[in-house]
Amino acid sequence: VGQLSIAGILGGAVGNLLDRLRYGEVIDFLDFYIDAYHWPAFNVADAAITVGVCFLIVHFAFEKKDEAVLQHDQP
Repeated sequence: VGQLSIAGILGGAVGNLLDRLRYGEVIDFLDFYIDAYHWPAFNVADAAITVGVCFLIVHFAFEKKDEAVLQHDQP
């Protein structure tokens, strides 16, 4: 999960960087309306970064500590 999270974050960052270099701005093309409510516009790169960060937080929150490191050497 950790590696996939990093891949999503880096992939999204590169996608936004390429948009910025090519067009001078990041293009948000996913725009949703629910009745009168307007959800903020975003793009796939933004979604990849957000999901990657969320998964990374969950990964580190539930990561098991290596028991071998925690145990003391006994003579």
